[in-house]
Amino acid sequence: MRTAAFCMLQEILRVLTERLANSSAPLLVAIDGRCSAGKTTLAARLRQNLNVPVFHMDDFYLPFALRTPRRLSVSGGHMDWRRLEAEILRPAIRAEEIIYRPYDAHADAWKTAQKISPQRLYIVEGSYALLPVLRPYYGYKIFLTVNAQVQQARLRKREGAEKLRMFQTRWIPAEENYFSACLVPQSADAVFDASDE
Repeated sequence: MRTAAFCMLQEILRVLTERLANSSAPLLVAIDGRCSAGKTTLAARLRQNLNVPVFHMDDFYLPFALRTPRRLSVSGGHMDWRRLEAEILRPAIRAEEIIYRPYDAHADAWKTAQKISPQRLYIVEGSYALLPVLRPYYGYKIFLTVNAQVQQARLRKREGAEKLRMFQTRWIPAEENYFSACLVPQSADAVFDASDE
């Protein structure tokens, strides 16, 4: 029996294969959506099937030293979208080598620099990947949703009860504000409900 996750993956693979066949330009794909909707899992499956680089929005949090009240007052202000644009999106779209340093927000430290040779296809996954300023770079924009009950169960399993409360009071409201203020689901080329996975 084909699951909803299998059908979603097959549909996305079909679209990407078609778009790559119809253009020689690099194709950037964004996967945004609600926490615990399966963004990272979907990106990993696409990487396995297509052997493409995946960039995680978690590596582009704004360093703590740069987090001013003014910056944090805007939706997605805690993301270093300028660095994502400069280090990943512009070089990718120009078919240039990518050199970037992931930032570890938990340790407030930079990880080892990474180099990626020019590719035909790139994936950027994570919340805030579809900030309005970033959307023009993407040739295919995906939004994953999940119902609240499944989301809570997945977060409890993944994060534990203590961190779940932080998601409920801080991260989920911030994400929902971003989705609404920036019309994120409406901006996507495809919306998938991943509640059944």
